[in-house]
Amino acid sequence: MRLGRKGCWRIGRSIAKLWLALLLLAIPPFARADEPPRNDYTAVHITRAELLSVTGTGYSLPPQQIEDTTLPSAGWKPVSLPYTALRELVPTASSGMRAVTDWYRIDLSGQPRTTQQRVLYLPRWKTLGHIAVYGDGVLLYQSHGSPVHNGYNHLLLLPLNATANTLSPKSVLIRVDRLRNSGSGFSTVWVGDEHALAWRYQSRQMLQVQLPFMGSAAFLAVGAFAFAVWLGKRRESLYLLFFAISAVAFLRMLHYYVGGSYLPISDEWFEWVTVASLLWLIVLIHLFLQRLHQQPSAWLTRLALGLTLACNVATLPHVSTSIVSLYLFTPLLNLAVLPVAVLIFAVNLRKALRAQLPEGRLVAGWTVFAVVFTSYDGLLQNNLVSPESVYTSPYAVIGLFFVFSFIMFQRYTGAFAEVGRLNTELVLRLRAREAELEQSYQRLRVIENQQMLNAERRRLMQDMHDGLGSSLISAIRSVERGTMNEAEISSVLKSCMEDLKLVIDSMESVDADLLLLLATLRFRLAPRIEGAGVALRWEVQPVPVLAWLDPNSALHILRIVQECVANVLRHTRASTICFSTETTDDGVCVVIEDNGEGFAVEEALRRHGRGLRNQQQRAQAIGARVSWESGSAGTRFTLWLPLQRDADAMKAPDPV
Repeated sequence: MRLGRKGCWRIGRSIAKLWLALLLLAIPPFARADEPPRNDYTAVHITRAELLSVTGTGYSLPPQQIEDTTLPSAGWKPVSLPYTALRELVPTASSGMRAVTDWYRIDLSGQPRTTQQRVLYLPRWKTLGHIAVYGDGVLLYQSHGSPVHNGYNHLLLLPLNATANTLSPKSVLIRVDRLRNSGSGFSTVWVGDEHALAWRYQSRQMLQVQLPFMGSAAFLAVGAFAFAVWLGKRRESLYLLFFAISAVAFLRMLHYYVGGSYLPISDEWFEWVTVASLLWLIVLIHLFLQRLHQQPSAWLTRLALGLTLACNVATLPHVSTSIVSLYLFTPLLNLAVLPVAVLIFAVNLRKALRAQLPEGRLVAGWTVFAVVFTSYDGLLQNNLVSPESVYTSPYAVIGLFFVFSFIMFQRYTGAFAEVGRLNTELVLRLRAREAELEQSYQRLRVIENQQMLNAERRRLMQDMHDGLGSSLISAIRSVERGTMNEAEISSVLKSCMEDLKLVIDSMESVDADLLLLLATLRFRLAPRIEGAGVALRWEVQPVPVLAWLDPNSALHILRIVQECVANVLRHTRASTICFSTETTDDGVCVVIEDNGEGFAVEEALRRHGRGLRNQQQRAQAIGARVSWESGSAGTRFTLWLPLQRDADAMKAPDPV
């Protein structure tokens, strides 16, 4: 899913409307210098005061009580609120610690005094020092912490008559310490009932402190999630950069939320963190955009890193002269960094737009707001605009959070969409491949069946030619010569029928069961044996399954056993023939014994053993062995069959 041009502009317009609404809510309308205080029954908006500036040589603690008579009577001047004391643009070492105490006197004598609780609401005070508030000369409030991080961005809402049955004061004195080189800012003041001013305080507190803090914290939380994603996908550096940007942005915004004496580190190091985090935020955004548009700028990266490292080293607390000089230098540094940031963003956005990257337009819209907001804060920090305003840089960071979160969300969901697309494509390719394999399998199966059929046909033809065909040809020639009588012809034809039956039996499936094969042979040969007046003893025992026993091997076994039985009936004059089986470690033995006349095995093999040699050749063809033991008590024939047959077991040619 990609963000189109219309979507980018729509989101940009929505963000612009949001920022404008926030600014309108955060910045109240300014009162004219000559506008008198306004009364609305319960609250008074004070836009005029008297100011007295007393020069000193350092900070001093505010006294518990102060009277107007103890202050110099000369020097008071009327001022319009909000009021700013401009700072020197280039601070000098000689004047760096010259302090000025500004006294703001607010006359409330025109307001009715009451014992009901009245509060003072001060939207903003900005100084490098402290503030104290007096009511009729009694100290009501004083800021705490260091002069640098004194909670300047926090609003004041304090009771003027907190003690029971105490009348509201006739005048309020506000004491503000500042350095001459730092300047200061003081907003308008509201005095009235708490319920009338609480909503103003809470609304501005939300816009000035709480909402920016929640946005920065949310940015950090989402960044932590991105870091967890990066731990699982180390190659996706965008997630790591997003986490680094969120962490640095959180550090950069800390000085807007914290203050007083609650800092876990020293003022010097905290100020250095705020300066360094701004520089690293710019560098990380540059790296993020560079990774986004895939068009690196080596010179720009070296420039950004070089300036960042140089500024980080130059502003280290142990390198700079003091925290005061660093704080005085910080606003000027922020303004000086702005052109460099604009250059970095301009180069990256130009490349993003050239690469037609939709997210580049969104970042471009954010950059416009970020530059405007940062420039405005730079003016506010240097006391060049009204202190009544709200810092807008935190809202630029919130905008950065939304923009970058949207980009990461697009990338995250895009990755899931890409995975889904790849999975769908893989399923389609797998189905197509399965269809191809199925077609190939069917073709191979047809070819294999044809090859098996051809092989079986050749085997049957060869066997019938060597056995049945040879016997029939011999019988035909004998009949033609007239050398055979009817009984001999009948015997030859019966032998041919037995051969044909053996061939048919070899085609039956025996499922590698030798006993089933022998049982089939017994069914075929038993009538012939018994017809010759020979008793048949069947002592076959269960034997292991022979996995290699196929129709071709079965025919060889049948031929070997048939030849053995034929030799017994033809030559030995035996009265008994016994079939048995034995199991050895590596094979199975089929044993055929008779009690007829023995014969010399070696001499028979050498002179007249054509049938015996055929048995040997057939046994060799299936990886088996045959042996004879013959004597006056009879002959023992053994056919040894292996349990497992090697691939080279059938290298010998078929017998002729």
